[in-house]
Amino acid sequence: MHHHTTDHHHIPIRVQDEGSILLGWHPELAAAIRPFAALRPPTVHCQIAMLAIPADMPLQVYEATIGQPPFLIENLSFSDWASLVHVLQSRPEQLEAKIHDLASNIVESCRKAAIENRELNLIIAKAEKIILELHGYDSSHLDTAGHVSFSERAETFSEAYIDRKSLSQVELEYFRKKEAERLSNAHTELTPLMRDAGHKFSRNRPFLPLASSTWTEKAVQHVHNRLWKLDTFNYTAPISVEAYMALAAITDAEVDNCRSAARNGTIYFPATRGGFDGEFPPIAKLEKGKCPNKPLLHQKGIPKFPADLSELKKLWNAGRPYLKCVCLGCEQNFTWFDHMIWYVIGNLEKIDPLAPSDKIKMLEFQALLRTTWRKAILEQISFVFMREYMIKIVNLLTENRRISAAEILDYEDFRYIDFSQWKTEDWDGDQKKNRTNRSSPATTQTD
Repeated sequence: MHHHTTDHHHIPIRVQDEGSILLGWHPELAAAIRPFAALRPPTVHCQIAMLAIPADMPLQVYEATIGQPPFLIENLSFSDWASLVHVLQSRPEQLEAKIHDLASNIVESCRKAAIENRELNLIIAKAEKIILELHGYDSSHLDTAGHVSFSERAETFSEAYIDRKSLSQVELEYFRKKEAERLSNAHTELTPLMRDAGHKFSRNRPFLPLASSTWTEKAVQHVHNRLWKLDTFNYTAPISVEAYMALAAITDAEVDNCRSAARNGTIYFPATRGGFDGEFPPIAKLEKGKCPNKPLLHQKGIPKFPADLSELKKLWNAGRPYLKCVCLGCEQNFTWFDHMIWYVIGNLEKIDPLAPSDKIKMLEFQALLRTTWRKAILEQISFVFMREYMIKIVNLLTENRRISAAEILDYEDFRYIDFSQWKTEDWDGDQKKNRTNRSSPATTQTD
């Protein structure tokens, strides 16, 4: 009888422990994560990617940084996990080396992420100031933008207070882990740049898409993975080309073709033609109140090289695939294709609500990407390369505001890009000197 009573008392404790182990972890990963369940669970997207790899691989990743934070398990991005899937699929003999590379770089990656979290507003403000001045606009409102005093945040509770709580070792370790998370997240700001409210430009959002995918992946968690809810519509989903290759089984040859399409400014689905019908989910599935009708996929055109700032702002999304319904009067029912992809990965029931598990839902989603949506994925990869070219140009301009169009085009990155259809004379700083100082034009969300 006594033995039976002891077992009876232990049952709820065992169940409670099981629940605490899985706190924040996907239940389908329960067996795989048991050796490192005490670590901070990664994002939903990372855990969905973990479902796509063999059950023993998360342990390999964990052991690559065992006992020495920062841990890979806590800090790998969705694209990092997807890159492991890609290596596993295409060159499995290199998997161990890939994990080793990730482990070797994780300290530096975390250091850069911390700097970006702290200084992103200032970085963007400095670059925008240069771009505005090159186009002859007043930029005085940005003189103090981003100059925010970040004092190092103190502990939430004093050591003496915690000592008096008489916490158990398990409780103390859990509290320390959560406190470390609070401190590491302290600098992640989602508010727009601080600007003079009296200036016309203050009504606009920051327009340079300079945030890294690491920052974006962290920031979008605060808006439930709806990228379109962030402070500017220019963010791309934090999905690398290698991640798209893994998701949709894209080959190296196809990526080369995408790069060529980007260099040539090739647009396959311009708004002037009928859109691509890939049986995409209605935008209402992404956000209540939007259009319930089936959208079509188009691509943003490539504008002539900007003669003014309003045209410049459209460059960031040149060639970008987007979804829009065909209904008249539904002007707001628009979303970028990659925003939809990112949201669906975190909400797989939007695609296949009847599937018995998320592992199967992800397989079905990947099957969709590899078949019906394959063309759209290829166009998205082309856009990623186009965006890279644009950001490189911004970096060159901000490093040397006197650089000419000819000098930019002479850089190795741009020698083989066909910019022939774009007017480039407006880049030259000399022509800007003769312009009168102007206030910046307003932008629309879809610029």
